[in-house]
Amino acid sequence: MHHGGNPSGQGTDRWGWTLESSGKFTSKSAYLAQALERASHCEVAPSLWNKLWNSKILERHKILWWCILSTALPVRDVIGRRLHIEDTKCPFCEQEEESIEHLFLTCDVALHFWRSSPWGIYPVCGNGIRVWGWVKFLWSLKNRGIREEEVFLYASIVIDTIWRARNEKVHNNLSPDVPKCIDLIYTSFADLHASLVPSPTPTLPENWNPPPEDWIKLNCDVRVGLASMCTAVVARNHLGEVIRIHTTQLDFSDALCGEAAACCSAISLAIDLGLKYIIIESDSRLVINVLNGKESHWALENYVSFCLRSTSSFTSCNFSFVSRHCNFAAHNVAKWAFTHQMYGCIPVSTLPENLLCNDREV
Repeated sequence: MHHGGNPSGQGTDRWGWTLESSGKFTSKSAYLAQALERASHCEVAPSLWNKLWNSKILERHKILWWCILSTALPVRDVIGRRLHIEDTKCPFCEQEEESIEHLFLTCDVALHFWRSSPWGIYPVCGNGIRVWGWVKFLWSLKNRGIREEEVFLYASIVIDTIWRARNEKVHNNLSPDVPKCIDLIYTSFADLHASLVPSPTPTLPENWNPPPEDWIKLNCDVRVGLASMCTAVVARNHLGEVIRIHTTQLDFSDALCGEAAACCSAISLAIDLGLKYIIIESDSRLVINVLNGKESHWALENYVSFCLRSTSSFTSCNFSFVSRHCNFAAHNVAKWAFTHQMYGCIPVSTLPENLLCNDREV
């Protein structure tokens, strides 16, 4: 340049992207710039956008959230501010104006979807709730012992379902089948949960703990001999009191199948007792994983089929893996019953006094 700031006309002109220090365009900086133009700076701090972009959800869900939170989604009240359109009413309820907040938070259809969540959370209508406020509330649930990643994944599926249902109504005049949509939300959450927010590997407790009130915990184990074996089930209530002990002789000696057969015995005992809330504990990780659908094993198919068919008899039935340290009572009973050939319903009074201890092998 000459003095005075006038260009000399020499050199090569080039484009530069001023929103990045490198001068190179990035879609992230473009998204952030547009979002900051559309929403107030106090609401949309850069840290919140960073949290959104780093969330464990699908990329298309991130884009949809960005469109919603930066008021870039073409809902009718947004379009109506820029162009003249005759109808700005919500296509679902046809009563309120179709704003971002109404469509995704306060419309009856949206509320049905939110109320379906396993955590029992839903937006409260009439308090001027904003979408950013709702998102921040969902992220704050970690302070209440809830995994925020799971909640936000579920919420992302809900907003995606609402937007898809809305477009079906607007473009194809198809009203949403709410129960079917909720089933789809559940299915999508189950499918995505395993890959996006897998559950952390739990630390196994070192001591046996009683179940919650109204529940019964059934610990089961097997004692294997040369040509036969014995399964044992010890059922206890929330006070740790033994309510039933049952043993069964099996005329074969495959240990893995024996562990699965012990779980079947626990199921049969629970049905006989008319129980509704049960936890079945076994120290065979493979058997419990197969029962929970995490693994498969051809030799266990019949046992698993019996257990899964029978779960409809209960209000809630859980299969849980525990360490041997939490399963000594069932282990000791199986060993004692096999040695003394004691099978069937075993009265507690007939057992040696120290057999039902939870902390050691007898």
